[in-house]
Amino acid sequence: MNKIIKLFLLWAVVMMALPANAQRRISGTVSDDIDVIIGANVKEVDKNNRILNATVTDFNGNFTMTLKDDKSNLVISYIGYKTVTIPTAGKTVFKIHMEDNTKTLKDVVVTGTKLAATTGLDIPEREFSGAVQKFDMADLDGLSFTSVDEALQGQIAGLDVVANSGNAGAGTTMRLRGTSTLNGNAQPLIVVNDHIFELPDDAMQGVDFSNMDNEEQFSTLLNVNTEDIESITVLKDGAAAKWGAKGSNGVIEIKLKRGKRGPTNVTFNYKFTGTWQPEGYKMLNGDEYTMYMKESYYNPTNTSKSILELDYNNTYGSIFHNFNKNTDWLGAVRRMGKEHHYYLTLSGGGEKATFRIGAGYDMNDGTNINQDFSRFSTTTALDYWVSDRIKFSSNINMTFSTRHNNSVANTANSRAYKAMPNMTIYAYDRNGNPVYKNGVHDYFHMLPLSTDANFSGAVPNDGEHTSYELRDMFQNGNPVAYANLSNDKQQQYNLTPQFSLEYKLLGKNSDEWRLNYVGDVQLNIYNTSEDSYTPAELINMPWVNGGDNGKGGFNNNRNTVYNSEYKSLEFTTRHDLRFYSAFKNTKHSLSGLARFEMHSGNSTSQSKSIWNVPDGIQDPTSPGMLYQASASNGSWRGQSFYFQAHYSYDSKYNLDASVRIDGSTNFGAGNKYGTFPYFAARWNISDEKWMDWSDSWLSMLSFRPSYGIYGNSSIGANNQYNRYGNSGMYNGHTVIVPENLSLKSIRWEKSNIWNIGFDLGLFDDMLTVAAEIYGKRTKDLLISGIRIPSANGFSTLSNMNGGVMYNKGWEVYINTGKFAEVGKFSMKARFNMSQNFNNVEELNSLYLESVNGAENYQPGNLDYNRRVQIGNALGSIYGLKYKGVYRYDYEHNGHTLDSWSDYGYNETIVVDGVERRANDYTEFQQYKHTATGRDIKGNPINTSAAAERRGEIHTCPIAYDADGNMLTDAKGIPLPMYYCYNESYRYKFQGGDAIYEDINHDGQIDRYDMVYLGNSNPKCNGGFGINLYYGRLSLNAGFNFRVGNQIVNLARMNLESMLNNTNQSYATTWRWRKDGDETVIPRALSSVNGYSSYNSLPSDRYVENGDYLRLQYVQLSYDFDAKKLKKYGINQLKLFASVDNLWCWTKYTGVDPDVSPQGFAVSRDNNRTPRTKSFTCSLTLGF
Repeated sequence: MNKIIKLFLLWAVVMMALPANAQRRISGTVSDDIDVIIGANVKEVDKNNRILNATVTDFNGNFTMTLKDDKSNLVISYIGYKTVTIPTAGKTVFKIHMEDNTKTLKDVVVTGTKLAATTGLDIPEREFSGAVQKFDMADLDGLSFTSVDEALQGQIAGLDVVANSGNAGAGTTMRLRGTSTLNGNAQPLIVVNDHIFELPDDAMQGVDFSNMDNEEQFSTLLNVNTEDIESITVLKDGAAAKWGAKGSNGVIEIKLKRGKRGPTNVTFNYKFTGTWQPEGYKMLNGDEYTMYMKESYYNPTNTSKSILELDYNNTYGSIFHNFNKNTDWLGAVRRMGKEHHYYLTLSGGGEKATFRIGAGYDMNDGTNINQDFSRFSTTTALDYWVSDRIKFSSNINMTFSTRHNNSVANTANSRAYKAMPNMTIYAYDRNGNPVYKNGVHDYFHMLPLSTDANFSGAVPNDGEHTSYELRDMFQNGNPVAYANLSNDKQQQYNLTPQFSLEYKLLGKNSDEWRLNYVGDVQLNIYNTSEDSYTPAELINMPWVNGGDNGKGGFNNNRNTVYNSEYKSLEFTTRHDLRFYSAFKNTKHSLSGLARFEMHSGNSTSQSKSIWNVPDGIQDPTSPGMLYQASASNGSWRGQSFYFQAHYSYDSKYNLDASVRIDGSTNFGAGNKYGTFPYFAARWNISDEKWMDWSDSWLSMLSFRPSYGIYGNSSIGANNQYNRYGNSGMYNGHTVIVPENLSLKSIRWEKSNIWNIGFDLGLFDDMLTVAAEIYGKRTKDLLISGIRIPSANGFSTLSNMNGGVMYNKGWEVYINTGKFAEVGKFSMKARFNMSQNFNNVEELNSLYLESVNGAENYQPGNLDYNRRVQIGNALGSIYGLKYKGVYRYDYEHNGHTLDSWSDYGYNETIVVDGVERRANDYTEFQQYKHTATGRDIKGNPINTSAAAERRGEIHTCPIAYDADGNMLTDAKGIPLPMYYCYNESYRYKFQGGDAIYEDINHDGQIDRYDMVYLGNSNPKCNGGFGINLYYGRLSLNAGFNFRVGNQIVNLARMNLESMLNNTNQSYATTWRWRKDGDETVIPRALSSVNGYSSYNSLPSDRYVENGDYLRLQYVQLSYDFDAKKLKKYGINQLKLFASVDNLWCWTKYTGVDPDVSPQGFAVSRDNNRTPRTKSFTCSLTLGF
């Protein structure tokens, strides 16, 4: 019995072991002609084609697997390759070679539905009714764009893009379909990968959005590397309503590249860009500057002024040897800029997952010395299909950028324009010997100021000080020294991890009813810091009053260290339900979207400034005298609901509707939520049966009307609450007072926008045309700083609703496919143009007074006020009419006895046919009609009246009536012209002063003579381009243009003002110097010692035509044959060479006509840094 049991157990063990022996473990490698294949699918399949086991190859192309059936087959597949089937019998190691499927693929046509470019519901492109325009970044491969906003210039109809300055890392200002708000940011909303991409809410508080043309703006879009961008879609009409209040100025949606199924590809991009600044304004040299300065101090009082720095007196060696040069300060601070761009990507994927990993580094040495910008960016995109119902996606983007500026308070370029050109860069002692520091020729720093102990007045200059009259130049200092010894470093760090999950709750295919859930979370980590340092040696000034650097209006910045930091964290979550129908009658389709979104964030910020730190120390924690310190924290939150529906019948008749509900804590009870609906339709006329006759040439003809409502809540938080703060002491106790009036009735600013669009496609879309006509009326304009009666304890309201503005316009975009195909040659073309009209229809009267000035406002030098007039456009320019320069002063008028006796008595008259000098004034008056305007020798008489008789320009500061008759007093004496006669500061115009038209002929120039001078908004703008192809060689050229706008050339206004000690434009060498001079440049009048000059009042003298046509870029590229490269392990090689900003055709005299209005401010160009020109050489290498 025991034997039987033992035999049975032995049999059982053997039977159990047999299946184990049947399972074999195999291994292998999968490769193609070039390399191993990563992610190839390896499946064990039985004779019934059932999958028994499966795996994928690793990063070395290897796989291992345990076989479940000794008679099974291995099936190896990969996207782009022929599937391989191999029997497993008798083998444990496999070397599998896969063949490229393209070798056998012939005439395979893939058809599918092209979807609309915007995000949200998947709507076929031919059914989408919104006004959108898509732009593929592949069209600009190889060009030298630091940020995407630069690439958009001239590409999108209705989008105006203006560079802030020519400095490295400066951003741009963008306007889409004009300006429709007076408060907050008027730029389009940026959306990246379906998420809003902007600075945190509290980081934008305090930003003056009406003055975004300054030189130090850090472009937000610098955080998006152009190499990562696949396409850009611009939403222009109510279709942007899905982004709520922040999308009220239009939306720019950026789609980043993602991985694709197929072999793993490695791509490397390199660009080298050389940049240079064109010549800006020509400035006076040292000798010309010295002559100008002597005149400017002489003219106010007709008395010479001795300023040692201008006298070239070698008795004062310390001054003479340092102020006898002809220094080209602009040339001294400029250099050739260089930019290196590196970018590496790794992408690919299999059936279950795709990935793309990219990293880039940019180094940009600006065109000014000691100025640079660097950026490191990386992105990781992963898509993983857990099953045929569940998809997981992630995006992790990180950018770190650093910008070094070449001066703390001002760029070196700005200081160079102001600096005295007779001053030296490097120092010399009183004997003319170079001064060395650490073995290097030291910079010259202006000598200590010749002033009293309180820095409030001049004392005699002993030759070892700077003249007190040059105190503004004393503070401006040595531009080269400032650039090299001081510094300002700004850093930004941005990390945005994003994760989403898609779950198909119902059907999985397009022919099934589908309900998809998409959940999304994103973190936005945003940090900035700024560190600056100004050494004491830059300005020769003692430490006064224990560090009171504000004494006498001077700031010596003695070893000043400044640090500021801002950190924020924002969390956003969004949940979508997306529904798609599958009616049996496939002509009907219905889809819908329900979305809930919530975001919250918090931030901290701090800053600190200390003086008098030890020499060479730049650490803000070092010991020193605390000048300023601050710290704050903030938090914000918001939520929204969005619903969208789309219906289509046979893709011919299409309807869209949506509603967005936004909540904001900026408003009081009853006004916190805003509801913003949108309705649109599309009729594809070309699909009608009665249009069959056009099928051979008409591929699309559609009509798209839409209407929507936007909202704007940009007024800041806590307006509805009463806020209290400290206000001094009373009886030893802190006084608490109200800080504001509670504003509970403020409402959302709302814009009603209508749009009518047309689409035309010809010859299978060989030629496509999109045209838009639109109107946008913004009501309940949010306005700030309104003056009110002070009886309630406050003189202004922080915010209120009070106005209506209307924008209307049209756009057209034309694009072609390849045409004119002859042999290897073909070409493509594109064109866009738009026009926008702006009109202020209503505005609160109190606010108009706040903007335009009270009754005592008068035009002032170098000032173009913010002026708004009902019925005109926002950005309209107002000022005086400039008529030239008075050729003669009042004393040389020649119309009075005194003037004739002093200057005109030698003028000849004709008596009885004889030309002679008059015996007296009475005889001259009797025969004045025969006066010649010359003396007996034929020399001209130097009076206005004599010049008139000679038929010459005879301007003189005399008042005239509307008929051109002189205004006189009761004695017949001509009345002189005045500036603001009825004011205590009235001024009598003199010879050489600017002539302004006396509009109301009251003998004075004042606010009542200001008139409309022009419009800052262009009548039309756009761009066009052409692509030429010959085999693998291609040429790409892009142009952009603007027509019909005016620009206030504020830079020229300052450089021709001759009001102070700063260097002036070379144009001032044509200035008026003496009576009788004919010129359009007024005389030099220094206001340093309190003398008033009114030669630079706001007038059309500085208002110029801003029309231009710019050749934006020309690019030549060559794409090598991938088949020939494959034997070298390379699958892509492209070479590019381009020139950017090559030429600009314009009559504008400033450095660049690309200027646009900002809020209330007109188009004012105070930029003296020309926009750079550049050339770029680049390559793209893939393997």
